[in-house]
Amino acid sequence: MGARGRGARVGLAGTIIGAVLVLAGATAAAQPLPSTASAEVEAVDVADFEERAQRWAEARRRAREEALRKAEELANANRSTTSTTTTTTRPPATTTTIRPRAATTTTTTTTTTTTTTTTTIASVTPTTPPGAGAVKHPIPAGTTEAQWHALRQCESTQNYRAVSRSGRYRGAYQFSIRTWDWVAGMHYPELVGVDPIDASPSDQDKMAYQLYEINGWDPWPTCRKRLPS
Repeated sequence: MGARGRGARVGLAGTIIGAVLVLAGATAAAQPLPSTASAEVEAVDVADFEERAQRWAEARRRAREEALRKAEELANANRSTTSTTTTTTRPPATTTTIRPRAATTTTTTTTTTTTTTTTTIASVTPTTPPGAGAVKHPIPAGTTEAQWHALRQCESTQNYRAVSRSGRYRGAYQFSIRTWDWVAGMHYPELVGVDPIDASPSDQDKMAYQLYEINGWDPWPTCRKRLPS
């Protein structure tokens, strides 16, 4: 074979080798990225996810704390409103406090004589005789003068300045201060705060008459049994 033939074969071999190199380069380019690159991408994604999760948890915690704070403020406001609110109601008729029948007593200048009862009344001689210069108030309908006379006799032996030994029940009808002020507040404001024994017999009578109009004879549970019909 001549020199031309050998040159042609060398050229063909070079072409084949070039083609093989081109194919090898293309195959290498088509292969996926190394596993280390994928690991780096995945690491970045996980870190981002964790950061977002932490932000979400923190936001949720703050929202919960804010809700709890507002609920506590509301509860405190309600408690404050309740503690500063007062309600004034009229005492129920069934709780009216009147001294049950106390023992009748006779008072001398220095000693007190007690009749057949277990309690006593420390009596004070009235400065104004009952009915002297006082306005006569009509008795409630359905009652008699005899009944009111008997009630006073049972409660205080007709003494408008009688005081129980405990000091709680006072006057001819043995009012407690609480009951006296309750009745006076509804009907006779000028008598609120007045000690029953300092009120005139006329005022004590009208207060007793008004109490009867509210509760009947019930404020005097013991003495009402001794009233004439």
